[in-house]
Amino acid sequence: MVKIDYFARHFGENMVKIGTKVVVNYGAGIPEEYGVVTAIKNDGVSDYAVVEGDGFTMTAHTINEKSVNGSPIGVWTI
Repeated sequence: MVKIDYFARHFGENMVKIGTKVVVNYGAGIPEEYGVVTAIKNDGVSDYAVVEGDGFTMTAHTINEKSVNGSPIGVWTI
């Protein structure tokens, strides 16, 4: 799992940063969407990423590195 950290732009290599490219897989035959992390924010409880793509904006509390054997559903780094 890749950690979303408010200070990611300053620390660590294995963290989601502003500019990280992601793929969003909703499952159920819905096409994948591609986006980029545009902000890292904190809602008072946890850090989350704002992801923007072609025609969509979403938030993600978890962004993972794609697993060979795991579920394809989720938000993954490219």
